[in-house]
Amino acid sequence: MPVNKVLSATSRAIGAFEKTKPMQWAEGKFNIDPEKALGLATVTSIVIKDGVGCWKYVTQSLNNKKIPEEKRKFVAALDLTNGVLMIAAQIAMYFAMRKYSGPLFEKLFRRSFNPEMSKNIASRIRMKQVQAGQQASRKLPIEKEYNKVKSDGLDVFKFVADIAAATIIGKRVIVPFIATPLAAKVKDKMEEYEHTHHPERFEKQEEKQEEKPAEVQPEAFGDKLDITTHNTNLLKRYYNYH
Repeated sequence: MPVNKVLSATSRAIGAFEKTKPMQWAEGKFNIDPEKALGLATVTSIVIKDGVGCWKYVTQSLNNKKIPEEKRKFVAALDLTNGVLMIAAQIAMYFAMRKYSGPLFEKLFRRSFNPEMSKNIASRIRMKQVQAGQQASRKLPIEKEYNKVKSDGLDVFKFVADIAAATIIGKRVIVPFIATPLAAKVKDKMEEYEHTHHPERFEKQEEKQEEKPAEVQPEAFGDKLDITTHNTNLLKRYYNYH
């Protein structure tokens, strides 16, 4: 297929998708509050990705023949617990951080954004005008630009802080700390369910374990060992001597 036709078909598909109600709704949210909409879209995509990954990990662990059968449920339980905790922790940390990122910004950058700093900036601008030989303005309307810079800085800080709290603190710090103990409990619940609803599976496992041949233990005394099955240098000397 020619490249032009592919590009044309792709652009038509994207254009039709943008006219759908969900996209129109999302576009309205971005127009009202771009930072908030971008943050929600980012954390939603991460959660969806982790949800699909969790499902894939659990199904693979339950059907992975390389894992011993008696350990598959624990591995699957650990994957399930990790997935659920990652999703829950990221959502919780994202919305929790949104409440504190604004006050945290004000605290960290209080020396840069305050009424006194606005007056100082206006004073410096007037000094620059005098040095350049221009007539200094008594009142400089810098409040609008000053507030715009502060608002943009707050938006960037909130986005970075909220996503970092969700993906770093929630996903990489909180989840590993509590996932393993919870996985053991989930595994017990899974085994209890299997015992109750599918007892025949455990009977087959017990039969397989009973059918395993017992390991042959060496005799306790050296004179009862079958030395003819061993091929060592000492035996070669014995055979050559006789």
